[in-house]
Amino acid sequence: MSDAGDDRAPRGAINFNTVFGVLAIVFGVVLFIITPDQVERPRLLFGRKSSGLDPDFFPRMVSILFIFVGGWLAWRARSLVETNQFRRLGGEAITNVSVTIACFVILAQIMPSIGFVLSSILLLGVLSTFYGNRSVIVGALISVGVPLIFFNLLRIWLQVVLPQNPFFPDVLWF
Repeated sequence: MSDAGDDRAPRGAINFNTVFGVLAIVFGVVLFIITPDQVERPRLLFGRKSSGLDPDFFPRMVSILFIFVGGWLAWRARSLVETNQFRRLGGEAITNVSVTIACFVILAQIMPSIGFVLSSILLLGVLSTFYGNRSVIVGALISVGVPLIFFNLLRIWLQVVLPQNPFFPDVLWF
């Protein structure tokens, strides 16, 4: 018995790792199936596809990774003998996860209207402040710098279409 009162699962038994592995496989398969209907195709230029990566490449890659990681976890869970410590999580851990999920849901809602860079700056600023920002200047530099670097990497180098900032439409890097 562990401190939480859970019995250890015998080898080969279904445990919480097996459940999460199977859920990851199911999520990966569903994501792989719905990706073509959820990703907008770019417009044709002069009757040809624009250069760059296929828009459903990254979602498909993520779905395949979910399937592989879920399969590995389900396979590995057969030999794991460990206790479920989720019951011992305190209120602070649940609050942290809930705030993070809420921030990402809000990010998904505001990104189309204010753009990738501004919404990412807001997300990083809010989360770094919530989790205890030690230096305001470093937090501000990271909150602004990381989204700009990712925006330029994805938009210019990889030619991925991202929501543009409506306040500065002529500024390519913002």
